[in-house]
Amino acid sequence: MSTETGTLETLERRLRILEDKDALWTLLCRYCRVVDDHDWKGFGDMFTEDGILNFVDWGPIQGREKIAKATSVEEVFQYQEHSLSNIMFVVDGSDTATATGFLTFIATPDASKREEFAASGGRYEFTFKRTHEGWKVYRHLLTKGWLHGKSVMESVKYAKHPDV
Repeated sequence: MSTETGTLETLERRLRILEDKDALWTLLCRYCRVVDDHDWKGFGDMFTEDGILNFVDWGPIQGREKIAKATSVEEVFQYQEHSLSNIMFVVDGSDTATATGFLTFIATPDASKREEFAASGGRYEFTFKRTHEGWKVYRHLLTKGWLHGKSVMESVKYAKHPDV
């Protein structure tokens, strides 16, 4: 193999990794947006068919339809924001990747009473798989680190997901 061929292969591999990271970043931005827009089916569709969503407080939920139904408890919030930060991707050019990051969640059940809100934060761990539909979440774990506005959360009966 010539030096030029080796250099070209190295550049193609590096480009694929950068493209994968960009696609995963876009997936995580959409991940927050679809929930904030109350698009529960769209949220479920971000997972593989056998994907697992695991909020430690809820336990694992497997499958797109069950994930969509479980997250629909957030319908009680008229306004909400999910933000991810400090995302660290591990991408090697294969059809799997991982990421860690932090969640900040802020929501109010009554948008006319903006001072009555709940907020929480925690650490995310993701495993992704490349599918024929593009990158999807395969495994998801959220460990909550803090909570503000517990009484607001309790007032809207948000603490538990519906039976799925």
